[in-house]
Amino acid sequence: MTEKVKDFYGDYSTLQVPPEERRSTLNLFMVYMGVLAVVAAIFAGSGLAMMYDAGTMLTVAILGNIVLGIIGALTAYPGGVCRANAYMLLRYPLGRVGAMIGGLIIAGISCGILWFAVETWLFGLTTSLIFPDNWLTSIAVASIWGGILMMTTAYIGYKGIGIISYLTVPFWYVLCLIGFFAALDHTGIGINAMWSLGKNVAPIGAGVTYVIGVYAAGCIITPDVSRYGIKKWSGSVAWFIHVTIFMTVLLFIGGIMTLATGAPNVIAAIAAIGLGAGALLLAILGQWTTNDNNLWSGSMAFVNVFPNFTRRTWVLILGTIGTVIAGVWAGFWGMSLDPFINFGTLLGCFVPPVGGVLIADFYIFRRYVLGIKNAEERYKFGPGTKYGTINVPGMLALIISGFVGWLTTLPEYSFGAPALNSLILSIVLYLLFIVPMHKAGVKYEVGVWIEKETGF
Repeated sequence: MTEKVKDFYGDYSTLQVPPEERRSTLNLFMVYMGVLAVVAAIFAGSGLAMMYDAGTMLTVAILGNIVLGIIGALTAYPGGVCRANAYMLLRYPLGRVGAMIGGLIIAGISCGILWFAVETWLFGLTTSLIFPDNWLTSIAVASIWGGILMMTTAYIGYKGIGIISYLTVPFWYVLCLIGFFAALDHTGIGINAMWSLGKNVAPIGAGVTYVIGVYAAGCIITPDVSRYGIKKWSGSVAWFIHVTIFMTVLLFIGGIMTLATGAPNVIAAIAAIGLGAGALLLAILGQWTTNDNNLWSGSMAFVNVFPNFTRRTWVLILGTIGTVIAGVWAGFWGMSLDPFINFGTLLGCFVPPVGGVLIADFYIFRRYVLGIKNAEERYKFGPGTKYGTINVPGMLALIISGFVGWLTTLPEYSFGAPALNSLILSIVLYLLFIVPMHKAGVKYEVGVWIEKETGF
């Protein structure tokens, strides 16, 4: 009988998930859907409504989500094969210290602190719109007590996240559909007339990058959930279906509600048609099922960098920081969507390259250059495993491609979709750097890091 793995930090933050902890494909799908069941997704639709007409908005949403579906499925599969989270997998294409940096970029800072702060701010914004004349429901104050509420299931861990997803996800999506049809009915706009709403004021590439940026961090951290799947492919299938279909639906619903009512954002639109209680439920349920996952993933990223504290301790630390940021954010920007749009665009440039180097290393370099055909043998973990401290090609590809992606968001250097530019460039650069160095016998990893029993 196999000895049970000792989980030092909680939720196997630095260890492979053992067989007895694995879950069904449906379970993974519901957890991913819980992450997606968030006001930010339909708020993002409001952002698209400011840039496009209804038809173009749908096209942009579909294109962006197909890209997210493919990237997320590709990054989820190594997690399902190796039973390891994103921060463990990155030890190979980025090196042990490089993985710490990459983990902080995609989850520790972007999810665990900043994205958590964004979602908490949106919660405060929603509450303030519904109950505008009470200091307790002002944006800043509601952001603070809302953030405290959202730490609970993240503190419990994967089991808590799974339970809340099963309970709230179906109800949440029903509320979204009710709001969509109520907006059309309230304004007297039929389905056919709906397609004439809005106007195009932005290039397609900008919208695609925006869509990718909204969910880019979640796309790259898919292994955090897929490692729990019974089947190796469970996470990939669950991810692709949920993002290509349901993310597109949410973006479209949010955009149409904004265009139909003329409200500045989707929550204001719901309030305008008399569904204030529904808007509050959307805020509470949506932010809860997503922000606990943001904080959960962020806590694991920090454990992989600073093992002085357990995952639960990091939940409390990061949640507190994110909540304070949300309160300050609310004080400076109030109800403006500009920081939200800018933040999504920035993530769309710098997060995809992290997934790009993982894809290039796992699927191409180790399969075709190193000749490791069996996927389960490409990445090894456990006490005594040796990693490079820094994988030079990986870090160079990450930095250069992220910068180039950001550069192409500027009008004078505009080209294609910046998020795709940075993703594709990271894959190409990684291979251009590492393959010749390997063939020439040049050492491309600096230093050696040996894994301990704790997984660190």
